Amino acid sequence: MPALLWFRSDLRTHDHRSLIAACSREGNTGVIGVFLLAPAQWKQHHWGGAKVRFILRTLRELSAALAKLNIPLIVERAGTFAEAPEALAKLAAKHRCTALYYAREYEINEQRRDAAVAARLAKDDIAVHAVDDQCIIEPGAVRTGEDKVYTVFTPFKKSWYKVVEDRGMVPPLPAPAKQPKLDIAPSVIPDSLPGFETIVPDDLWPAGEDAALARLQLFSGKPLIQYKHYRDLPAEDGTSKLSPYLAIGAISPRTCLHAALQANEGKLDNPQPNRAGQTHWISELVWREFYKHILVGYPRVCMGRAFKPATDRIEWSDNRSHFDAWREGRTGVPIVDAGMRQLATTGWMHNRVRMITAMYLTKDLFINWRWGEEHFMRHLIDADLSQNNGGWQWSASTGTDAAPYFRIFNPVSQSRKFDPSGEYIRRYVPELAELEGGEDGEVHDPSDLPGLLRGQVSYPEPIVDRAQVRDRVLGAFQGIRS
Repeated sequence: MPALLWFRSDLRTHDHRSLIAACSREGNTGVIGVFLLAPAQWKQHHWGGAKVRFILRTLRELSAALAKLNIPLIVERAGTFAEAPEALAKLAAKHRCTALYYAREYEINEQRRDAAVAARLAKDDIAVHAVDDQCIIEPGAVRTGEDKVYTVFTPFKKSWYKVVEDRGMVPPLPAPAKQPKLDIAPSVIPDSLPGFETIVPDDLWPAGEDAALARLQLFSGKPLIQYKHYRDLPAEDGTSKLSPYLAIGAISPRTCLHAALQANEGKLDNPQPNRAGQTHWISELVWREFYKHILVGYPRVCMGRAFKPATDRIEWSDNRSHFDAWREGRTGVPIVDAGMRQLATTGWMHNRVRMITAMYLTKDLFINWRWGEEHFMRHLIDADLSQNNGGWQWSASTGTDAAPYFRIFNPVSQSRKFDPSGEYIRRYVPELAELEGGEDGEVHDPSDLPGLLRGQVSYPEPIVDRAQVRDRVLGAFQGIRS
């Protein structure tokens, strides 16, 4: 009897724990892969066209790779998670499967879905085998001395390092050997799904595990060595751009860590100056782990709740015209508008600019972080609840940030520091292409231009006065503390 292997956010064949478990089980007579399209559920979770199309393209690559292992990939529709138990039960009955394998997902709805699947399959005496595979260290394994969930990143990272070192550096698992051949044809995978249209060109993001591994290999050389220097400069190609592949599991975080360790003399934290890039990128991988652990330890963040409950009492602005200006990239603040236009046209935004645009929305415009979180989820090709929520709540001072609520970025200062030449701004805000760059250049703040020259630039004035921002934020946060 074959086993069902349920693919979800793990669309790969290498370093895939549930795939290895299914293929190495006793009495193995073959494995059938299954992926459930859930468009109605994805809409509820605010998934957008860029991510869904990327998943569909990756599924086609995965199907071809699995076929070489004699594993057919069946793609079924189960519009919502509530339909998943019956869909899997019918598939198991049709192919006389006796076991289901999958890797755990940690969001609340996904956990409830999996519990319902296990209960339904138990009625048919189908064994369910779940493994932890989304994180390098599974949630719950990194705890404080008081056996609590870490809520601050730096002590979490130190403890995480210790757990990794105590367990040993296990290399990523290879793809399994060929399986017993089954007389089952793989599904035809659709090019698109209604309601998930996108303008993001496919060639910006080559799909599949091979593309992810190639990107990692390219990054693991000189770009990784220079990572700490270039990572905050949005005009430079200084980051790995592996986040879309990690979000859907086209590459595992262990594979990324292993590559970084190989380049870092086998160390998680290497004090050598010429290893700063490697060490810093490893720290960024730990940030990804941190937000996954927060998701499990504080499930309210899955439900639109603030990590800091008191901040749920803040009365945010509901100025829709300000929000529309922000999401359309016409705030009159060049670095913010450049970021929002990059997101709209490429499905991705540089991490430093994500922080700038998020803090501008939540601090300068004082608009509810949930509005921004949802907008990013709809447009990011690397949309991931834990990472997106963690970043937005950090920026809004409702999350895990150890700094006080009065951390407020000045977007113009950020622009001058991290895009001094204005190259990034000019790339996405071409109407400012003729303005001077440099730290004192007008490209960072056209509102400083003399009246006659300002009139010649077709670009909006800033929609809010920054002089009033700090008082408004401090007043609101101090109000919930009284």
